[in-house]
Amino acid sequence: MSSYALTNPAPRRRPRFFRPVSEFLDGIRLARAMAHRYDVLSRLSDAELAFRGLKREEIPSAVVNGKYDL
Repeated sequence: MSSYALTNPAPRRRPRFFRPVSEFLDGIRLARAMAHRYDVLSRLSDAELAFRGLKREEIPSAVVNGKYDL
């Protein structure tokens, strides 16, 4: 094997091919996590939400903006 082959590996083409699939799956994972956070927060009482600094009408924006993490 020549030294050129060892110092200059062949360009990788697979990551570019799988990137859309990976981004799609990441999007699904993010949506499921957001739905879970929304479900958990919506089950809390108004007093529990106030303890966390939220109002019931702020739940959707808190979940979408990532201001609240479980």
